[in-house]
Formats: sequence, structure tokens, C-alpha cells
Amino acid sequence: MNEPDTFGGKIIGIIGSGQLGKMTAIAATKLGQKTHVFANAKDDPACSVADNLTIADFSDKKELESFAQSVDLVTIESENIPCDVVDIILQHVDFYPGKKALYISQNRLREKDFIRNLGAKTTRYQSIRNYDELLESSRIFGYPVRMKTAEMGYDGKGQYVIKNDSEAKQFASFDWNTQYILEAGVDLLKEISIIVARDKSGKVIFFPIAENCHVDGILDTSTAPAKIDNKLAHEVHQATEKIADALGVIGVLAIEFFITKDNELLVNELAPRPHNSCHWSLDACNVSQFEQLVRVICGLPMQEVELRFPCMTKNIIGSDIYDFHKYLSDKRASPTIYGKKEVRNKRKMGHVNIDLS
Repeated sequence: MNEPDTFGGKIIGIIGSGQLGKMTAIAATKLGQKTHVFANAKDDPACSVADNLTIADFSDKKELESFAQSVDLVTIESENIPCDVVDIILQHVDFYPGKKALYISQNRLREKDFIRNLGAKTTRYQSIRNYDELLESSRIFGYPVRMKTAEMGYDGKGQYVIKNDSEAKQFASFDWNTQYILEAGVDLLKEISIIVARDKSGKVIFFPIAENCHVDGILDTSTAPAKIDNKLAHEVHQATEKIADALGVIGVLAIEFFITKDNELLVNELAPRPHNSCHWSLDACNVSQFEQLVRVICGLPMQEVELRFPCMTKNIIGSDIYDFHKYLSDKRASPTIYGKKEVRNKRKMGHVNIDLS
């Protein structure tokens, strides 16, 4: 009896052309799939490995339709995509991780409301529309507080830490046309994150929980496995599966958590796509987060995840790229350079996975 040809190869449309799109495309090639990347510029990282390219803006409906008609399915590398783009895509092919997951995760207020409604805990938060509301809510929460744009913003962009009334005064003449969220400070013990893969039948498989360290709002290192007890790990898995199910994610979902000094678990942020805090899976696991994503969206069997050795991902930020050669002679290190043409302050240029065994 002949087995069905499940590896005949599909054309995966990837919206976004950064390093996450690049590593997804590489994983697709490994499994015999092809990729078509929708990019803003032809020298973006993912463009160097894709089988086909569309260089256009999200506002170009004709190019979006042509792109959708040329692929078998579409996925993303960022949640900062207008939902009307997804509406166009869905007229032609399936979209992963799903429109609901995208819609909820691309707005911090919607995201936190959604998490709270599921019974999970977050830090205290409030929508802020003007300086008076900022001052009032900051005093209620108690300093320090963090103000963020409700949409867009990553790696510390669009975020402000406010430590007292005097620092709040700088926002008296602020441009309040953008929606903002104010978050209360957290008595933080550590930050952790997890990636879960969820297939079309609702089955979930977890990657190991990682422990994260941020510097100036940018992820500096992620180390797996995280040093947490079994009880807390069980809570993380329960909350993660509940959120993934409620979002209807088909693909992968990253969730960042805070652990307070009272051992309370708070959900911080969601990302329904591969995540920087799981890059160690490329070297330390039997299957990477990118390959697992490709398996799910192409209808291939998911792989049970095995962590082969403890590992730390160290991000290469900005001008650190000029010193990356030091890792090339380290037998514990596996560097990945993204291929970005312009070196900028706080820009992720690559990462290094370091074997900690």
C-alpha cells in the first residue's frame, strides 16, 4: 500500500521579511516546502532565502491579491499587520495563526482585557488618553509605572518608564493622538517565556520554559530551561494552553510571563508567531520553533520537543555585530547573522546560541 505523498511541497506565503521570516523559510526548505515572501524591501533578510518575492506595501490591494493567489497558505512573522490585509488573504487561502489571534495580540489593551477575561492575571493597567489621566493613574498605581503605545512598538520602542510626578510632567504637552496603556510596576523576581505549538486538531506541544533578561527594553539573553519549580511550570502550561485554545491559534504562540517575588504568575505579552526567546531551539532541540510552525501549517505531524542540552541565546545588538567573530572559535557557540544591511543602535543583528552543558 502506497503512503500518501505528504511531502510533495506546499508554497508558504510569509508576510514580513525580517529574521523570523528568514528562519521560517529556511525551516520550510528543510521539509521540502517552498516560500513566497511579501516584503517591503528586496534587501530584507528573508528575501535572500525565499523561492519567490513580492515587494510591495500593505496598502497595495492588487499585489496582496496576487500574492495570496500564488501560495497555498499564509503565515506571519509579526503581529503588526493590518487586519484588513488578513481579510484580503482569507478570500483566497488559509491564514495562520488565525485572524482572532492577530487581532487580540496587536493591541496591548485588547490583549490584557482578553487575558483577564480568561481568569489569568496581569499587572494592573489602565487606558490613558491625556496627561491628567496619566498623573491620576500613576499616583493610584504608585511609581514607577510604564507607559506604552497600545499598538506597534517593540524592543523598548514607544515605551516610557515614569518614576515620579516630576518625570510625568514631561508628558503635559505630549501628543495624545496615539492610544496608550499605563502599567503598574511589578515586584519582579524573574521574567520567563514559553512557546506552544497548536495544530488544527487542537493538540498542543510545549517548548521548554526559558528565563529572559532584558537590557534597555530589549531581550539580551534567553536561557533554557528556566530555573522554576514544577508547580509554577504546571501553572505556565495551564495558562498557556488556555490562552492558545481561546485564541484558536494554529501555529505557534509565544507568551511572556512575570514571576513576582511573592511567586505570583502574571501574563505580560502574547505573540502568535516565532519569538526571539526561543532561538535556542535551533541548536538545543530536536525540532526548532520554526520547523514546528512549518509542520503545523502544512498539515505535517508535530514533533514532541526534546531539549538536548541547556542553552542560552545571546542577542547580537547594534554595533556588537562587529565583534561577533569571537564566537566563531568557541566550540560551545553557534552564531547566526541575520544579514541586515544597516547597523543601528538597538537593532537585532543576529544571535549566538551557547551550549551550557
